[in-house]
Amino acid sequence: MDVLRGEEILDKVRELFSKADKSVKLSSAWIKGDVLRELISSLGEGVELEVVIRASSYDDLQITDPQVFTAVSEAGGKVYLNPRLHAKFVIIDGKEAVLGSANITHSGLYREGNIETAVYIREPRKVKELEEEFESIKSQSYDFSKTVAFVVSLDTAREGRVILTREVQEQTYVRIPIANGNFFLGRLFDIRSINLSLSEFEGEDSPKDSAFIREVFSEREFGWVVASLFARSQEGVEIKVAKFEVLGEYERERNLFKTPIRPVRAGTPVEVLEVEEESLRAILLKNHSGYDMRFPTYVGRLQGTEVKAFLDMDKVVSMHMAVIGATGSGKTTFVKKVLKNFQEPTKVFVFDMYGEYYEELKELDSVRNVALPNVLVPIDGDDLKRLLKESGLTITERSTDEKELMSFFRKHLKPELERSHLMEKSLETLIKEGSLRVKDRYTREALMDVLEFWKRTYGEESVKLQPEVFSQLKDSLRADERVVIYNYRDVDITETRVNIAGLVMREILKEAKSEPRDRLIVLEEAHNFAPERGTSEVQAGRENLAYISARRIAMEGRKLRLGLIAITQRPANISKFILSQLNTQVIFKLITRNDLDAVSPFFEQSKEDVFNLLPFLKPGTAYISGLAVPFSFLFQMEEIPYW
Repeated sequence: MDVLRGEEILDKVRELFSKADKSVKLSSAWIKGDVLRELISSLGEGVELEVVIRASSYDDLQITDPQVFTAVSEAGGKVYLNPRLHAKFVIIDGKEAVLGSANITHSGLYREGNIETAVYIREPRKVKELEEEFESIKSQSYDFSKTVAFVVSLDTAREGRVILTREVQEQTYVRIPIANGNFFLGRLFDIRSINLSLSEFEGEDSPKDSAFIREVFSEREFGWVVASLFARSQEGVEIKVAKFEVLGEYERERNLFKTPIRPVRAGTPVEVLEVEEESLRAILLKNHSGYDMRFPTYVGRLQGTEVKAFLDMDKVVSMHMAVIGATGSGKTTFVKKVLKNFQEPTKVFVFDMYGEYYEELKELDSVRNVALPNVLVPIDGDDLKRLLKESGLTITERSTDEKELMSFFRKHLKPELERSHLMEKSLETLIKEGSLRVKDRYTREALMDVLEFWKRTYGEESVKLQPEVFSQLKDSLRADERVVIYNYRDVDITETRVNIAGLVMREILKEAKSEPRDRLIVLEEAHNFAPERGTSEVQAGRENLAYISARRIAMEGRKLRLGLIAITQRPANISKFILSQLNTQVIFKLITRNDLDAVSPFFEQSKEDVFNLLPFLKPGTAYISGLAVPFSFLFQMEEIPYW
């Protein structure tokens, strides 16, 4: 150990910097940029540089100047901030060190400065002890490289305002450190720019600005007023501010994400989220109840981050989900991705309006595609009576013939797969058999005319293939495949779509009651199956079996492990009762006022800014809230491999 005095300290430090091969660890309460830059200039390439400085008050940063941060950054190093630092030493490659009273400043290292003393250490054990001390100091210091903002004020216990230190996107998710590895999870929104020369950050009513505004606007010459404001704006420093919302508090020791019970402290730094952070992944793999997800299913990345987001399909199976968005916004793509990523042994039934699912899902190797023909499927006698009336034959049931005819149809047509005679007989056969019971020649001929009309309008198969269709439906319910798709691509008869969905959903519900296990129904264009009364040409009452079945599943499914995913581009047109039972909501771009009003109840007051973004969301971006996620968030789907 050698004692160093005066400029000997600077000479030795210069020598050590030039010899550094692997690392330089520097602790100094105060540092001057030009002094540090001279030392760094002799560093070889690839040397790891770490610097700890004091930051107990703004006065410290009147000594340690901006050049320090620039010089360290240019060298690829890192600066740490410590409010209690007084230690001054430098360690080179873990082999040599200088420890003393001198800061890395002119007064600390140059002849005309203070009287300083230091020791040069090269004993391995002592250098190692000093290196351990440096790591201890660093662990108590603040790494500001992740900092994007500082909390400046609180409006409520969970909301406030920040001043930004770097550019961030709207809806950026952040962490606000507390202590012991705990932190608040939050989001930034409503980002605004302020010119300090025209508007003080504290408010426009500051005395200085009020005097300036009064002086300028007391002059009536328009050009001079504009020129004055323009000139003043050139003097100013532009800053950006934003609002923040606290989404929850993470407690590291118990791996718990909970409702905050304390407010954020004004002055606290706000940090970007690290993708690989274990605690963040732990949060995103919890559901709204705070428990670990049973079936975590990947959906995309949190908006403004590279952080992967998940939803708990267990909560979807037990508590249902709505997927809402305008045409082309990404809602169907989202559901297909979710079904692909959801690999649990849950039986899935998809009612596919346009034949979009099979090509995407067939690679799962456990998919049955029930390609439905364009057939007429009346579910009961009254349904057939309506079909006949729409085709020009009104049956009033006043005559004995008509009463007997409808009695025959009601006997053979039941709203259940197993009880309907369409399982064995075609609609054409039933119509012909029924006509034989009619004595009135006009009615018999009218029935035959309607039959021919259906063939011309919908095709020959529309009245012939009922047994084949019913057999397909029956077999699909007992299929070994995990995913069954009812493919409506070739079906353009609205009543057929609704009736088949109603018959199948009734059977699924019946099976769920006799054998509860995980089942999931996906209802595309759900407003066409379960409409709000008066919003669709499809009936919304007791005569709509799909509506009745969907309503019962929405009410009773949770205790039977029978889930419902309702997909719609018109939330204003879907049954409000059913919509209210869908306890997770995924909302893509929406434009019309009626549809926006329909989803507004899903947005709490603190999410009003997100609600206002809905008309402007890009395809593939959506807001998700409810029981299947730990907190409400915006996410972005990706064209990436499924896993």
